[in-house]
Amino acid sequence: MSEDAPTTGIGATLRDTREAQGRSLEDVALSLRARVSQLEALEREAFDGFGGDVYAKGFLRNYAQELGLDPTPLLDTFRREVSHDDVHAASRVSDVSTPKEGRGAPPAWIGWLLAIIVVVAGIAVLGSTDGRAPDQSGADEPIGPPPVTAEDDPNGEDTDPEPEPEPEPDTETAPEPEPEPEPETEPTFDGVELFLAFESASWVRVVADEAPVLEQTVDAGETLQFEAEREIEVRFGNPGGVRATLNGEDLGPQGSPGQPITVRFTPDGVEAV
Repeated sequence: MSEDAPTTGIGATLRDTREAQGRSLEDVALSLRARVSQLEALEREAFDGFGGDVYAKGFLRNYAQELGLDPTPLLDTFRREVSHDDVHAASRVSDVSTPKEGRGAPPAWIGWLLAIIVVVAGIAVLGSTDGRAPDQSGADEPIGPPPVTAEDDPNGEDTDPEPEPEPEPDTETAPEPEPEPEPETEPTFDGVELFLAFESASWVRVVADEAPVLEQTVDAGETLQFEAEREIEVRFGNPGGVRATLNGEDLGPQGSPGQPITVRFTPDGVEAV
Protein backbone atom coordinates (compact mmCIF):
# COMPACT_ATOMS: atom_id res chain seq x y z
CA MET A 1 0.00 0.00 0.00
CA SER A 2 1.50 3.36 -1.02
CA GLU A 3 1.91 6.27 1.34
CA ASP A 4 -0.82 8.27 -0.44
CA ALA A 5 -3.40 5.45 -0.26
CA PRO A 6 -5.98 5.52 2.59
CA THR A 7 -5.01 3.36 5.54
CA THR A 8 -7.14 0.54 6.91
CA GLY A 9 -6.20 1.05 10.56
CA ILE A 10 -4.31 -2.25 10.76
CA GLY A 11 -0.87 -0.65 10.96
CA ALA A 12 -1.99 2.00 13.47
CA THR A 13 -3.49 -0.68 15.74
CA LEU A 14 -0.26 -2.69 15.75
CA ARG A 15 1.97 0.34 16.29
CA ASP A 16 -0.18 1.90 19.06
CA THR A 17 -0.42 -1.42 20.94
CA ARG A 18 3.34 -2.02 20.70
CA GLU A 19 4.20 1.49 21.89
CA ALA A 20 1.66 1.26 24.74
CA GLN A 21 3.52 -1.87 25.90
CA GLY A 22 6.84 0.02 25.74
CA ARG A 23 8.29 -2.46 23.27
CA SER A 24 10.57 -1.66 20.34
CA LEU A 25 10.44 -3.18 16.88
CA GLU A 26 13.73 -4.96 17.58
CA ASP A 27 12.29 -6.57 20.72
CA VAL A 28 9.19 -7.89 18.93
CA ALA A 29 11.23 -9.03 15.91
CA LEU A 30 13.54 -11.03 18.21
CA SER A 31 10.58 -12.78 19.85
CA LEU A 32 8.99 -13.63 16.48
CA ARG A 33 12.33 -14.52 14.83
CA ALA A 34 11.37 -12.04 12.09
CA ARG A 35 13.05 -9.05 10.50
CA VAL A 36 12.52 -5.51 11.73
CA SER A 37 11.80 -4.43 8.14
CA GLN A 38 8.91 -6.93 7.96
CA LEU A 39 7.28 -5.53 11.11
CA GLU A 40 7.81 -1.99 9.84
CA ALA A 41 6.05 -2.97 6.60
CA LEU A 42 3.02 -4.22 8.58
CA GLU A 43 2.80 -0.98 10.56
CA ARG A 44 3.10 1.01 7.30
CA GLU A 45 0.54 -1.35 5.66
CA ALA A 46 3.04 -2.07 2.86
CA PHE A 47 1.55 -5.54 2.31
CA ASP A 48 2.74 -5.87 -1.31
CA GLY A 49 6.29 -6.57 -0.13
CA PHE A 50 5.40 -9.99 1.34
CA GLY A 51 5.03 -11.76 -2.03
CA GLY A 52 1.37 -12.76 -1.63
CA ASP A 53 -1.70 -12.50 0.60
CA VAL A 54 -1.05 -15.82 2.37
CA TYR A 55 2.36 -14.61 3.59
CA ALA A 56 1.13 -11.15 4.57
CA LYS A 57 -1.77 -12.63 6.58
CA GLY A 58 0.57 -15.08 8.28
CA PHE A 59 2.90 -12.32 9.47
CA LEU A 60 -0.08 -10.18 10.52
CA ARG A 61 -1.54 -13.04 12.59
CA ASN A 62 1.79 -13.73 14.35
CA TYR A 63 2.43 -10.05 15.09
CA ALA A 64 -1.06 -9.53 16.54
CA GLN A 65 -0.80 -12.62 18.76
CA GLU A 66 2.65 -11.54 20.01
CA LEU A 67 1.09 -8.23 21.13
CA GLY A 68 -1.83 -10.03 22.81
CA LEU A 69 -4.37 -8.85 20.19
CA ASP A 70 -7.17 -10.91 18.69
CA PRO A 71 -6.03 -11.30 15.05
CA THR A 72 -9.53 -12.08 13.70
CA PRO A 73 -10.77 -8.45 13.30
CA LEU A 74 -7.47 -7.42 11.69
CA LEU A 75 -7.57 -10.36 9.25
CA ASP A 76 -11.21 -9.58 8.40
CA THR A 77 -10.21 -5.98 7.60
CA PHE A 78 -7.30 -7.26 5.47
CA ARG A 79 -9.57 -9.57 3.45
CA ARG A 80 -12.16 -6.83 2.97
CA GLU A 81 -9.92 -3.86 2.09
CA VAL A 82 -6.52 -5.22 1.04
CA SER A 83 -6.91 -8.68 -0.52
CA HIS A 84 -5.58 -8.54 -4.11
CA ASP A 85 -7.91 -11.30 -5.32
CA ASP A 86 -10.99 -9.15 -4.64
CA VAL A 87 -9.44 -6.14 -6.36
CA HIS A 88 -8.52 -8.13 -9.47
CA ALA A 89 -12.01 -9.65 -9.69
CA ALA A 90 -13.62 -6.20 -9.46
CA SER A 91 -11.35 -4.92 -12.19
CA ARG A 92 -12.31 -7.78 -14.50
CA VAL A 93 -16.06 -7.15 -13.95
CA SER A 94 -15.56 -3.45 -14.65
CA ASP A 95 -13.72 -4.20 -17.90
CA VAL A 96 -16.51 -6.49 -19.16
CA SER A 97 -19.51 -4.35 -18.14
CA THR A 98 -18.20 -0.96 -19.34
CA PRO A 99 -18.86 -0.41 -23.09
CA LYS A 100 -15.95 0.82 -25.13
CA GLU A 101 -16.22 4.40 -26.36
CA GLY A 102 -15.73 5.35 -29.99
CA ARG A 103 -12.37 6.20 -31.34
CA GLY A 104 -11.16 9.63 -30.38
CA ALA A 105 -9.06 12.10 -32.34
CA PRO A 106 -5.69 10.86 -33.64
CA PRO A 107 -2.75 11.49 -31.31
CA ALA A 108 -0.90 14.81 -31.62
CA TRP A 109 2.36 13.18 -32.72
CA ILE A 110 0.82 12.26 -36.10
CA GLY A 111 0.30 15.95 -36.88
CA TRP A 112 3.89 16.77 -35.93
CA LEU A 113 5.17 13.92 -38.11
CA LEU A 114 3.24 15.17 -41.15
CA ALA A 115 4.57 18.72 -40.60
CA ILE A 116 8.17 17.45 -40.45
CA ILE A 117 7.69 15.48 -43.70
CA VAL A 118 6.36 18.59 -45.49
CA VAL A 119 9.30 20.72 -44.28
CA VAL A 120 11.90 18.12 -45.35
CA ALA A 121 10.29 17.80 -48.79
CA GLY A 122 10.30 21.59 -49.21
CA ILE A 123 14.00 21.79 -48.32
CA ALA A 124 14.82 19.08 -50.88
CA VAL A 125 12.92 20.94 -53.66
CA LEU A 126 14.55 24.27 -52.87
CA GLY A 127 18.00 22.64 -52.78
CA SER A 128 17.53 21.14 -56.27
CA THR A 129 16.61 24.56 -57.83
CA ASP A 130 19.12 26.77 -55.95
CA GLY A 131 16.34 28.41 -53.95
CA ARG A 132 14.24 29.69 -56.89
CA ALA A 133 11.51 28.47 -59.17
CA PRO A 134 12.56 25.98 -61.91
CA ASP A 135 11.64 28.35 -64.80
CA GLN A 136 13.51 31.38 -63.45
CA SER A 137 17.13 32.43 -64.23
CA GLY A 138 19.45 34.22 -61.84
CA ALA A 139 19.56 37.98 -62.31
CA ASP A 140 23.34 38.06 -62.39
CA GLU A 141 23.89 34.96 -64.57
CA PRO A 142 24.94 35.69 -68.20
CA ILE A 143 22.81 34.25 -70.96
CA GLY A 144 24.94 31.72 -72.84
CA PRO A 145 24.76 30.85 -76.55
CA PRO A 146 22.03 28.50 -77.69
CA PRO A 147 22.94 24.84 -77.95
CA VAL A 148 24.43 23.75 -81.26
CA THR A 149 22.19 21.39 -83.22
CA ALA A 150 23.14 18.74 -85.78
CA GLU A 151 22.33 21.18 -88.62
CA ASP A 152 24.67 23.91 -87.29
CA ASP A 153 27.54 21.52 -86.46
CA PRO A 154 29.67 20.92 -89.58
CA ASN A 155 30.59 17.46 -88.33
CA GLY A 156 26.92 16.54 -88.02
CA GLU A 157 27.20 15.43 -84.37
CA ASP A 158 24.85 16.33 -81.54
CA THR A 159 26.46 18.60 -78.95
CA ASP A 160 23.83 18.69 -76.24
CA PRO A 161 25.25 19.89 -72.92
CA GLU A 162 25.85 17.25 -70.29
CA PRO A 163 23.06 17.05 -67.69
CA GLU A 164 23.90 18.42 -64.30
CA PRO A 165 24.12 15.80 -61.54
CA GLU A 166 21.08 15.68 -59.30
CA PRO A 167 21.74 16.76 -55.73
CA GLU A 168 21.67 14.02 -53.19
CA PRO A 169 18.63 14.17 -50.89
CA ASP A 170 19.23 15.33 -47.37
CA THR A 171 19.15 12.48 -44.92
CA GLU A 172 18.81 13.01 -41.22
CA THR A 173 20.77 10.69 -39.00
CA ALA A 174 18.68 8.98 -36.39
CA PRO A 175 19.75 9.70 -32.79
CA GLU A 176 21.53 6.86 -31.09
CA PRO A 177 19.35 5.14 -28.48
CA GLU A 178 20.30 5.76 -24.88
CA PRO A 179 21.74 2.70 -23.13
CA GLU A 180 19.28 0.98 -20.82
CA PRO A 181 20.23 1.07 -17.14
CA GLU A 182 21.46 -2.21 -15.77
CA PRO A 183 18.98 -3.87 -13.37
CA GLU A 184 19.90 -3.69 -9.74
CA THR A 185 20.76 -7.01 -8.21
CA GLU A 186 19.11 -7.94 -4.95
CA PRO A 187 21.44 -8.76 -2.04
CA THR A 188 21.77 -12.44 -1.30
CA PHE A 189 21.49 -14.02 2.14
CA ASP A 190 24.75 -15.63 3.23
CA GLY A 191 23.27 -18.33 5.49
CA VAL A 192 19.93 -20.13 5.48
CA GLU A 193 16.65 -18.22 5.64
CA LEU A 194 13.59 -20.49 5.69
CA PHE A 195 9.96 -19.38 5.51
CA LEU A 196 7.14 -21.93 6.06
CA ALA A 197 3.51 -21.19 5.12
CA PHE A 198 1.00 -23.75 6.48
CA GLU A 199 -1.84 -24.25 4.01
CA SER A 200 -2.97 -27.22 6.14
CA ALA A 201 -2.27 -28.13 9.76
CA SER A 202 0.95 -30.07 10.26
CA TRP A 203 3.23 -31.24 13.07
CA VAL A 204 6.82 -30.03 12.62
CA ARG A 205 10.16 -30.37 14.40
CA VAL A 206 12.83 -27.78 13.52
CA VAL A 207 16.58 -28.04 14.27
CA ALA A 208 18.82 -25.10 13.25
CA ASP A 209 22.59 -25.70 13.16
CA GLU A 210 22.08 -28.89 15.25
CA ALA A 211 20.16 -26.94 17.94
CA PRO A 212 16.45 -27.79 18.56
CA VAL A 213 14.23 -24.80 17.86
CA LEU A 214 10.59 -25.93 17.65
CA GLU A 215 8.43 -29.05 17.94
CA GLN A 216 4.66 -28.60 17.77
CA THR A 217 1.53 -28.82 15.61
CA VAL A 218 0.95 -25.65 13.60
CA ASP A 219 -2.55 -24.68 12.43
CA ALA A 220 -3.49 -23.86 8.83
CA GLY A 221 -2.90 -20.23 7.92
CA GLU A 222 0.12 -19.85 10.21
CA THR A 223 3.61 -18.89 9.02
CA LEU A 224 7.03 -19.51 10.57
CA GLN A 225 10.45 -18.07 9.77
CA PHE A 226 13.85 -19.48 10.73
CA GLU A 227 17.48 -18.49 10.13
CA ALA A 228 20.74 -20.41 10.49
CA GLU A 229 24.35 -20.18 9.38
CA ARG A 230 24.80 -23.71 7.95
CA GLU A 231 21.56 -25.73 7.81
CA ILE A 232 17.98 -26.10 9.00
CA GLU A 233 16.51 -29.59 9.36
CA VAL A 234 12.70 -29.93 9.45
CA ARG A 235 10.56 -32.99 10.11
CA PHE A 236 7.10 -32.57 8.52
CA GLY A 237 4.11 -34.66 9.62
CA ASN A 238 1.99 -33.39 6.70
CA PRO A 239 4.50 -32.10 4.11
CA GLY A 240 1.87 -31.71 1.40
CA GLY A 241 0.23 -28.89 3.37
CA VAL A 242 3.37 -26.79 3.96
CA ARG A 243 4.98 -24.45 1.38
CA ALA A 244 8.65 -23.63 1.91
CA THR A 245 10.62 -20.59 0.71
CA LEU A 246 14.43 -20.91 0.93
CA ASN A 247 16.47 -17.69 0.65
CA GLY A 248 13.67 -16.04 -1.35
CA GLU A 249 13.03 -19.03 -3.68
CA ASP A 250 9.55 -20.60 -3.50
CA LEU A 251 10.01 -24.40 -3.27
CA GLY A 252 6.29 -25.27 -3.06
CA PRO A 253 4.84 -28.10 -0.91
CA GLN A 254 7.46 -30.36 0.65
CA GLY A 255 5.92 -33.75 -0.05
CA SER A 256 2.71 -35.77 -0.22
CA PRO A 257 -0.16 -35.10 2.22
CA GLY A 258 0.03 -37.27 5.33
CA GLN A 259 3.42 -38.79 4.42
CA PRO A 260 6.01 -37.67 7.05
CA ILE A 261 9.40 -36.63 5.72
CA THR A 262 12.59 -34.98 6.99
CA VAL A 263 14.15 -32.25 4.83
CA ARG A 264 17.50 -30.47 5.23
CA PHE A 265 17.74 -26.88 3.95
CA THR A 266 21.24 -25.46 3.21
CA PRO A 267 22.57 -22.47 1.24
CA ASP A 268 23.19 -24.89 -1.66
CA GLY A 269 19.63 -26.25 -1.80
CA VAL A 270 17.34 -28.93 -0.35
CA GLU A 271 17.81 -32.64 0.29
CA ALA A 272 15.68 -35.34 1.88
CA VAL A 273 17.21 -36.99 4.92
